[in-house]
Order: sequence, then C-alpha cells, then structure tokens
Amino acid sequence: MAKWKVGTVGSVNFPGVDDPYGFTVFKEGGEPIVDFVYPTQEACKSAAKHIELALEELVSVYPYRLQPH
Repeated sequence: MAKWKVGTVGSVNFPGVDDPYGFTVFKEGGEPIVDFVYPTQEACKSAAKHIELALEELVSVYPYRLQPH
C-alpha cells in the first residue's frame, strides 16, 4: 500500500490571495509530492480532511497519460 500523508494546514504566501492556507501531501519517507492552496482556512481544512480520507486505503497512484488513438 502507498503510505502518503497529508501535512499540517497552515498560512502560506500565494500571489493574488489575501489570506491563503495550504498543505502538502508527502510520500512515505517524507518526500513532498503536491501542494494545495485554498483561499480560506476553513476550505483548506475541509480539503485536507477529504484527501486524508481518500488516502486511507490507497494501494497505488499512477500518473495520467494520454494514449494515442
């Protein structure tokens, strides 16, 4: 099983957003793989919780690849 974890929600800097919040998803071993940024702390906390739920039983993740027709 993939062992990805959602990092802590915190205030971040992002151009054009007054008070953004974000979090990082980490691979097993602590390597960051993706950052998420939201316009409010409430939206960010909600998204982080949903992503945590989606990762609970995760077996694997594959990058999307367009296949030629």
